[in-house]
Amino acid sequence: MILELLQAVTGIFVVVYDGQHALKFNLGRARGVVGPGVHFKLPIVQKFTLEETKHTTLDLEPQVIQLTDDLIYEVDTKLMYRIYNLRKALIEIDDLVTGLQNRVVLAVQRVVRKRDRDSVKDTDAMAAEVMAELKPVEEEWGVRILQLGFSNISPSPATLEITQLDLLARERLQLFQQLQTAGLSAEAAVALVTGAVVATQPGGIHRTPKEISRDEALLIEEIDDLAKLSASAEKAKQDDINEPGVDPETPAQDEEDPS
Repeated sequence: MILELLQAVTGIFVVVYDGQHALKFNLGRARGVVGPGVHFKLPIVQKFTLEETKHTTLDLEPQVIQLTDDLIYEVDTKLMYRIYNLRKALIEIDDLVTGLQNRVVLAVQRVVRKRDRDSVKDTDAMAAEVMAELKPVEEEWGVRILQLGFSNISPSPATLEITQLDLLARERLQLFQQLQTAGLSAEAAVALVTGAVVATQPGGIHRTPKEISRDEALLIEEIDDLAKLSASAEKAKQDDINEPGVDPETPAQDEEDPS
């Protein structure tokens, strides 16, 4: 704190801390890089520009990218880098951090756009491809990209619904083929598959409590109707058997001949 105060008041020295380096300028010309410590300078004639040279992490903003099969994915990328050539990092580009963010965003978009819903799951291969595209940047700007990875690759809500419907259709087709192989007719297999799919909906297809209650009420009503029909049929049968003057246990006798 005292050194910083003296540095601001006197202007005759600069303090470089651990994890930093400074590029020294004489009358506007870059002369060399100095490491941590106290370095004296001539006011007006000399200038030192400090820069962090330790490992630095960049957390990029989420990107919305369309794949080759027209599905939309949200991609989050993280990058760790280190400056190894301070002269290039300060002279070759106006703002190193902003430049890195923009180049990484463009590289990630180019790589991810070439993928589909299956190949986008191979994050290691995509990260390696992005790193390869950033190699010219490393040499040009004097940085080393130590690690690059995807913290999140997730489908958009519409894409998630499409994916779940596709999975549901594949499961229905597989079940239909299994039932036909077992000897069921196409009509019976379709009926069973439709019932099985409705009864075992995947977690991604949500039904509201109101819809569930409505379906349950309809099912209970159908069961009640069947029970009433069965009871009515049984009662009608009993009424036919128990007609007046007819003993259900005794067979009817022939009428006597009046002659």
